[in-house]
This record gives sequence, structure tokens and C-alpha cells, in this order.
Amino acid sequence: MDRRDQYKTLGVSVESQRSKRRDQEAEIRKEKREKLLSAKRVRFSEVESDCEVEDFTTEQVQELARVIQKSNESNLKNLKSLRKAFAQGSELISVFLGVENSVRALVGHLTGNNSQLQHEAAWCITNLATGAHEDTMKVLKASAAYLITYLSGQNVQLQDQCAWALGNFSGDSQECRDILRAQGIIVPMVNLLKSPISTVVQSAAFALSNLARGEQGVAEELLQAGIAPLIISLLTPGNSSTDVASEVAWVLSYLTSKPICVPLLVSGGVTNILVESLSLLAQQTELDSQAVTPMLRSLGNIVSGPDEYGIQAMQSGKLVGAMKSFLQSVHRHIKKESLWVLSNLTAGPTEHIDVLVQGGILPLVMDLMSSTYDIKKEAAICLCNVAHHGPEYLKSVLDVGAMESFINIMKSPDQDTVITGLQFVEMSLRNFPASKDLFEAGEGVACLEALEYNCNETICQYANELLDTYFMEEGPEEGDFGGEAENSENDVLSWRCQDSEMTS
Repeated sequence: MDRRDQYKTLGVSVESQRSKRRDQEAEIRKEKREKLLSAKRVRFSEVESDCEVEDFTTEQVQELARVIQKSNESNLKNLKSLRKAFAQGSELISVFLGVENSVRALVGHLTGNNSQLQHEAAWCITNLATGAHEDTMKVLKASAAYLITYLSGQNVQLQDQCAWALGNFSGDSQECRDILRAQGIIVPMVNLLKSPISTVVQSAAFALSNLARGEQGVAEELLQAGIAPLIISLLTPGNSSTDVASEVAWVLSYLTSKPICVPLLVSGGVTNILVESLSLLAQQTELDSQAVTPMLRSLGNIVSGPDEYGIQAMQSGKLVGAMKSFLQSVHRHIKKESLWVLSNLTAGPTEHIDVLVQGGILPLVMDLMSSTYDIKKEAAICLCNVAHHGPEYLKSVLDVGAMESFINIMKSPDQDTVITGLQFVEMSLRNFPASKDLFEAGEGVACLEALEYNCNETICQYANELLDTYFMEEGPEEGDFGGEAENSENDVLSWRCQDSEMTS
């Protein structure tokens, strides 16, 4: 039996709590990630002379859709105009697709012998793939097989553009990802990570991060295609630009969310590479949040596993300094991801807690207990994990003023957060009778009385037992609180979980 399953967890095993939180975090992070970093990307021109703003009308797009169906010396210009029009939004995309034979003509240019027309046609498809799902499916079915073929070609510009287009298709839906997998996208896309051209690697990593959002079977295919050593190499400090590293780190964040992938990546040294990279990023004058976010997410996923993974992360001594910097970041998502890492580390060996406490982490986490709800929730879990390691650690948490903050989170609408607050309060009252005064001064009794009528039976029972045990005139009696008041030094409630998406 896992040692953590022997500790008090309200009658629920650590593994079941871990699983529950994993599922909850997965849904939240998946939703946020899909809205933000995994969104389809329109490609605009990087050539200054080609960046003039044009507003295209429905009539112009319809005319262009008809003109490109004929052999015309102006078709290069016409295709450039179309991909600019598609960048204006989904309305003009639907207009183009409504013209008979428009997609067939576009695919004809993609598969022709003129490399310039091929590139512009692929660019048009890239921007078409940012439209509505029905429109995206129509374009995918007509062009994806050709785009995948060109990934293995010699035309670097075309490789880059096709990878971007396929990335947009992959970001649309599971239905699109299933079609692309069936057409053999995995191996050639992984091979593009070997390209010496950084833009090609970035586009391939963008596509792979969207592909990796899918089922575990996708992750297994990616591993079989040899993605692990390529990711590790690209993330090694000094091997890639920050832009490339940030894209590749998002692929890693999805792979590490699937337990089957983690041992292979850890054995390749990815934990130490992430710590080293984060340490270097923390020292920058201007923090690169686009790189830090996925690296923190990946590291949090890894250290949610066996204790030896956390030990590896802490071994160099560089992580604590980096985490202190990130906890004070102006970017709220950096703070949240940092707490995600810390909440998993604090559920590990006591040695981790000693290093973190001595490094001055607790006051910084405590400061975040007055932040927004989602950050406050992660901070509470982190502090509760520390406190559960024994009375001396609980005292360290109380000494930074945690009681008032935990009383406040007991007023949260989120039931799991309320339970976290109740656990901390019970632990404090049981181990340090003097904390009763702090609790009463913070109007904690009134809060417990309100929770007596909570619709959640566990919360209701917990609040009643706390009131009966610690706030009745006759005082607590031996055996109260469900007979769970002994062995306080072993009350280690491991809140670890692995983010199966994050999300985020």
C-alpha cells in the first residue's frame, strides 16, 4: 500500500482524491488552453511591402474565387489577395467556399508545378482553416492528404506553411485530429522537429501540440515516432531560440499530462533541463511568460508523479530561487502555474518542505491567499500540504498568518476549497489550542455555523463536529471528531494530481 493512503483524508484514499482533482483540473485547463494558446492561428505577411491593410468585400472574394479557376498570369496576386481576405474572419471564408469549384481550384494550385503558387495556395488553406468547423472540415477533406505529403518534401517554405495549416486543422476538433492521424500525419510532422530551420520547427511544434491534445493513443504514436529525444534536445538550454523552446514546451506539457509518457521523458533528463531552463528564464530582466508557462506546467505534471521525480527537480538547488521569482510575477498565470508545481512538491517528502520553508517560499505563497479565487485555491492546497507534514510545519504556516485566510476560503462557493479550509482549521485546533483564539477573532465560529446548513453532507458533518468538539462549553472529549485525532504528525494529505490537459 502507498504510504500516503494510510493518512487521514476524510475517509477517502489519496489516490481517489488525486484522480478527482486531476479530472477537475483537466477540464479547466483544457478549456482555457483551447481558448488561448491552442487557438487556430491566422498567418499574416512578414514582408513589410506586403502588409498594407485591405478590406475585402463579399463581391471581391466571389470574383477572386472564380478567377483562380482559370489559368491566369495574375493568379499569384489573386491568391495573395485571398489569403489576406481570409484573415479578415470567417464570413469571407464562407463566401469563398460558397463559390462552386473554389476549393478544387485552390487544391489544383497547391498540387501544381509552380512553387510560388503552391506556397500561396497553402497559405490560403492555412487561413481558411481558421474558420467555422463545417468550413474547416470541407477544406481539410480536400487538401490535408496533399499537405501531409509535402511535409516530407524539399521545399522548406512549403513545409513550414503546410505544417501551420495542419496545425490549424488539428486545433479545430477531435474529428479533424482523427482524420489527420488516419492519413499518417504523426511521423512526418515529428520528423520536422529535426529541421535546421527554426520557423519550420515552430510550425511543426504548434501542430504537434494540437495533435497531442487528443487521446492517449496519440501520445503513444508520438513516442513511437521518436519525439521524446527531439523534445529533450530542443529544450536543452542553448540549443534553440526562446520562441522555439516555448512552442516545444507546449508539446511537452501535453505529453507529461499522460502518465504513460513521463518515465521515458524523465529518463532522458527532461526534469533537470526544465529546472535549468526555468532558472535561466527567472534571471531575465523581462520575463518571457510564453516560455515559462508551458515549462512550469510540464514540471508540475512531472513532479505530481513518484517522489523520485520531485527529488530530481529539487536536486540542483536552483528551483527554489526560480519559484520565488515566479510567485512574484506580474502575470497571474505564472503565479498559478508556480503554485501548481509547489502543491505537488509539498505533497512529497518532508525534505522538500524543509528546503522550501528555509528558502522563504511560505510568505510568498501566503501573499497569494488574498489573490483571485483560482490562485487562492492553489495557494491553500500548497499551505495545507505543508501543514500536514507535522505540528512544526503547521506552526510555520500559522506563523505567516494563515488562519484568517483559511477562514475566508471556508466562505468559498467551491466545496473542495471549503473542505481544504475545514481540514486546516481542524488540524490547527487539534495541535495548537491557542489557535482557537485566532479562529474566534476571525469570526470562524460564525462561518462554521453557516456551514452547518450546507447542501454538501461532508461539509455539514465536518462543521458540526468542529463546533461540537472545540466550541462546546464542556470542551473536547477523547475520541471526538470521528476518532481521527491521533497521529497528527502523519496527517499528510497528498493533493497531487496530474493535469491530463492544461491546461491551459
